Amino acid sequence: MKRLLIRFLIFGLLGPAGTYFGVYLTVRTAARWWWPQPSIYVVELAPFLFCALVDYALKDMRAWERFVITGIGAFVASTLACAFAYGGLSAWVFGLYAPILAGVCSLLATAADIEDATPIDDHNWRH
Repeated sequence: MKRLLIRFLIFGLLGPAGTYFGVYLTVRTAARWWWPQPSIYVVELAPFLFCALVDYALKDMRAWERFVITGIGAFVASTLACAFAYGGLSAWVFGLYAPILAGVCSLLATAADIEDATPIDDHNWRH
């Protein structure tokens, strides 16, 4: 349960924030796309939480396999969410940011899964 919560925090905070920042850097000069930027965080939250669940379900796979599968899931979920929220297939371009960010979040979650290599054993301290 702790690992799932950590994944939700990593994917839920970093994924949408990175998408927002990427969209801002890419389209800040395009006036017609200026309006969706603040809402992109809310729109991208659900796809990234979905990716956190996928990453958690695949936690026993190798890291690079999770990276690829989570990225594909992020692309599909983010593209659909943006197209639905912003009314049209032209908004699918916002989904292009998601695979990279989901992969980074997956790698961070993998790093967070590494447990301490030297567990403390209580009965050794009672001599």
